[in-house]
Order: sequence, then structure tokens, then C-alpha cells
Amino acid sequence: MIVGTRKSTTLTLAEEWVTMNEQLKSAALSTLGGAVMCIVALWFWHYLIGNPFDDLQLIRRGHTVQGFIVDTWENAEDDGAGRTQWSHGVVYKYRVPDGQEFTQRTKESSGRLKPELQGLEQPVPVEVEYLPDNPAVSRIKGDGSPNIFDWLWRKIGLGTLFLALLLAPGLMILRTAVRDFKQYNRTRKERSA
Repeated sequence: MIVGTRKSTTLTLAEEWVTMNEQLKSAALSTLGGAVMCIVALWFWHYLIGNPFDDLQLIRRGHTVQGFIVDTWENAEDDGAGRTQWSHGVVYKYRVPDGQEFTQRTKESSGRLKPELQGLEQPVPVEVEYLPDNPAVSRIKGDGSPNIFDWLWRKIGLGTLFLALLLAPGLMILRTAVRDFKQYNRTRKERSA
């Protein structure tokens, strides 16, 4: 009878050990999955929104120079419902007062190019806003937020809401991972007691 009890105790300890290893593995995988989801969410948000502080600095301290749109592109894609979805962008050049010349491209925007930019054969003059201490940070005048109130609404208000929606699944998985780690530690302490 004692031998049978030892076997069942041994099996119980082995089962507990397997359960604890499964808890630890689950917590580690949840941590990894949640972290990856949060990183992808931040990358996607930054891709769509851009650096909000560059936009703010251009509003506050941007200088304006004459530049030229030197190239354009348009992409047409079928949306699966028989309609065409258009996106476009432009490449522009500008020279700052110290003689440095920069070539930048806008983010891809939805819709068609303006008619005067379609089939661009000659550079089109355009005003470019840039930061004097970092002239590579620029935008075509009129793109982005025109004032601080618009910036607060678009970049901080809506941008933060969008970021929270993107981060929520990853943060929930990380919360589950923390709970799993706590359960693992509780089980380990109970076992050693």
C-alpha cells in the first residue's frame, strides 16, 4: 500500500512538473506574441501617421523655399467589387539657402493626381517647408496640418486613438502573459512549500 502511494505521489509530482512547464511555456509564448504584436502595431502606426513631432516643428519653425515637383506616380488597383482604387505620390526637389539640395517623396495618398500633374513632362514649381536645423525634414506647403489646433486633433487626438486600437490586442496578450507568469510562480511556491 505504501508503494502504491509513492507511485501515485510520484505521478502527481511528474504531472505537476509537466503542468508547470506548460504554464511557463504558455507565458513565454504569450509574452513573445504580445511583444511582436505591439511592435508591428507601432510600426504600422508610424508608417501611416509619420512622426508627429516633425509635423509640429514644421508648423512652428518651418522655413519656406521654392522647389519643383520632378516626378509623379499613380497606382490603380481593383478593390474586388469592380471599382478602381487610385493612389498617388510625387517626388520633389528643393535647395536651401546654404546650397544643399534635397530630393524627397510624399507619402502615398489615396485618389487621383491633380490634372496638372498627370503625365508630368516639365518640373512644376511648388513651395516647400523645411526645418532650418534639419533641412531633410520637409513637406510640400499645404500637406500635413496647417496649424497647431489641427495638429492636436489629427496627430494627438485621432492618432492616439488609432494607436490605442492597434496596440490593444498585443497589450491584452501581454496582460495574459503576466497572469500566466504569476500563476506559474504561485504553483512553484506551493510545490516547494
